[in-house]
Amino acid sequence: MTPLFRWSGTYWGFIDHGQVYDRHGRHLGWFEGRDLYDRTGRFVGELRDDHYVLRNLFRAEPLPLAARPPVDRETPPAVPPDRDERDPLPDWRDALPWPLPPPKPPTV
Repeated sequence: MTPLFRWSGTYWGFIDHGQVYDRHGRHLGWFEGRDLYDRTGRFVGELRDDHYVLRNLFRAEPLPLAARPPVDRETPPAVPPDRDERDPLPDWRDALPWPLPPPKPPTV
């Protein structure tokens, strides 16, 4: 598993076998090469430095792909410590959704 962070250094989630999950273990989407797509097939951004997903503001958005069903996970891995904030990159922005909604309470 590979942890994912926001450019600000905040832990966001992780990659497991090309699938992307938020910090609560909810499936967001998948990678096609270095491009991340959400479950509806919409382009989210590009993997940078193996741990960040950013969006180049001048890159044309690729055509959407076919939607895919969620890939469930039992439990998320232990949360790693946050990282130091990175210097801003001109013409790039963080592509991971934030803030994350809290997980739904278990049904009884």
